Amino acid sequence: MLDVQLQIFKTVVEKKSFSLAAQELHMTQSSVSQHIQALEIYFGAKLFDRLHRRICLTEAGSALYPYAVSLERLYQEARDTMSGQLDLVTGRLSIAASMTIGEYLLPKILVQFNQLYPKVNITMDIVNTERVIGKTVEGNADIGFVEGVYKPVSDLEGECFCGDDLVIIKSASYNTNNTCLEAPVSIATLLEERWVLRETDSGTRRVFENFLVRHDCSPAALNVIMSFSSTEAIKSAVMTGAGLGIMSRLAVTEEIKRGEVKVVKLCEGTIDRSFWILRNKAKFQTKTVNRFCAFFLSQMNGLDLPNT
Repeated sequence: MLDVQLQIFKTVVEKKSFSLAAQELHMTQSSVSQHIQALEIYFGAKLFDRLHRRICLTEAGSALYPYAVSLERLYQEARDTMSGQLDLVTGRLSIAASMTIGEYLLPKILVQFNQLYPKVNITMDIVNTERVIGKTVEGNADIGFVEGVYKPVSDLEGECFCGDDLVIIKSASYNTNNTCLEAPVSIATLLEERWVLRETDSGTRRVFENFLVRHDCSPAALNVIMSFSSTEAIKSAVMTGAGLGIMSRLAVTEEIKRGEVKVVKLCEGTIDRSFWILRNKAKFQTKTVNRFCAFFLSQMNGLDLPNT
């Protein structure tokens, strides 16, 4: 209330009239008088003398006036600063992303965004799909990125922005006595091969298992000899001949080009999956978050993903 009374006091001083101040402030003259009286009571000093239908500042009023001016200036500076903050792309940007997106899609885009907006401090956690969803729901991540099977969550706004395909890979030296892997094969013939896969909560693992079910194969029939939470660990194990692996084509493009691994083609066709961007519906979206999402989607529109 005190700041309001000081604003009214300042207006009366500058208009040199209670009635003109009331017009300026869209108040009644009696209301203006009441606020000035309350201010005089608060400070224990008379602020105006009324002489010949005119008002003049008392010594106390003259001493108070600069503070009223300073207060108004501080409020204006605060408004300007906050308005400017809303327009700035700065501050913290927290991202949670599943493996393929976090390791092979986002880093280059994050570097480009940081070059445009160097005042943004970016952190990214690369975790499995379940943890990405959890972090985004809890508000610990401003944006979540997941791949594969995403069942809508009521707290989240999800948008599918692109996709890729999963490929079964083997080392150049990997052989099996039962199946020729140089020509397209049925997925059913591969179940008993040695497999090196992602952990069960990963988006990649879920997409693969759903693909098996759609083609009347049981995921439980897979001969999984090792499971890792790291795509790079799976690639290393596959390249040493441990078994077959399955991962995003994005993650293994260079190894395929160099001949370090080969793709096992399936009679059933490609294993497609979607990429999703997630945001918490209840969390305030800063300009930085909105600007990054717009930048990311614009970059994705011009991105050429590896062909199947």
